[in-house]
Amino acid sequence: MTATAREKMRSKHGSALLIVMGIIMFMSMLLGAVSRATSHRTFMARRLPDRIRALAIAEAGANKAYSIMTTDFNKRTNAALFPPTSYGNGSYDADIVPVGDDLAVIYCTGICRGATVSVIFDVKNYKGSTSWEWNDEWDEAFGCAIACGSTFDFGGCGDISSTNGPVSFHANASMIIRGSAGVSVSLSSSTDISIGNNKTIDGDVTAPILDYKPSKVTITGTASEEPIPMVTIPELDLTPFATWAAANGEYVDGDWSFNGDTYTPEGGILYVNGTVQVSSHAVINGSIIANGDIHVSGQCDVIASEYGFALASRDGNIQNTSSGHIQGLVYAKHGNFSMNANGQLTGQVIVKGSITKTGNSGVVVFEQSVPVPPDVGGGDAPYDAIGISAYQK
Repeated sequence: MTATAREKMRSKHGSALLIVMGIIMFMSMLLGAVSRATSHRTFMARRLPDRIRALAIAEAGANKAYSIMTTDFNKRTNAALFPPTSYGNGSYDADIVPVGDDLAVIYCTGICRGATVSVIFDVKNYKGSTSWEWNDEWDEAFGCAIACGSTFDFGGCGDISSTNGPVSFHANASMIIRGSAGVSVSLSSSTDISIGNNKTIDGDVTAPILDYKPSKVTITGTASEEPIPMVTIPELDLTPFATWAAANGEYVDGDWSFNGDTYTPEGGILYVNGTVQVSSHAVINGSIIANGDIHVSGQCDVIASEYGFALASRDGNIQNTSSGHIQGLVYAKHGNFSMNANGQLTGQVIVKGSITKTGNSGVVVFEQSVPVPPDVGGGDAPYDAIGISAYQK
């Protein structure tokens, strides 16, 4: 073998050796990584029960701090009331940070055998007053079975009637009576009323403009074309109801849905800072008040509490597609109300916007349902109603 051949052979052997060494190093690194990952997972598996306990301890400490503030909201500024505390197999440390006059933030850390978990509670004082101003101009609206600040479009196959003598339906804008609905109340509009053929109106009909065919429409009362002043739609202050709900643990900061059995709010009022969806065969024994939209569907019954409201929305619309029974006041401070199923409504409907009724539903009135604010605190003195408005972990 020549010198050149021997040199080439040694070169090949050297390259093979380097490759083998590289493979060995790679496998060693891979095995090391697998070993570290396995060890980490084993470590985390051992730590998981401790983290769960630490979370429970942190929540216990935050709830303890919250309970102290519910007795006196001013205590949120006294750090001595919230010392580090041993609890179970660990300890917690709650730190209270006041934010203005009506909010405090609880930062609470729970520790269990080296595992540390923190939670954050926003605690709000839904402070209010038992005073509730009433405008005498609202009496006229509450004298109507239905009053709306915009249009009233009534159709379908259901009937509208009164169980307590002659009453009226009033719309500040146009009123349209169509379909095969029967009407056993008086009708009034500040602009115009249009009545479809083959209708009988058991009451008076009054508006600046009446559009109907006398040969095909029967009006048992008086039909008058004359000016009708607009009815003032009440702008009710719903704050006392929110405060009462918060004081009873029935204030929901966010959307709320219910599709189950029976729900009876503690204190009679559920207040939702969001939207409401109630469905299925639910029964609500109490008032539902929301800042957003309310939709009742399925076969739901809503029975108003002693405070008058069945359904009330501050800023949204109310939609009833339920075949159940709504009993009490339906009130939309700024929005609309629609009813398009086979259900029944007993009480009053007062909305700032429009009313649309279709389907086979029956609106049976008049059961006057003037809302009454809860009496909390006595007199006109301010009172505190403390609630948890947000939670984070």
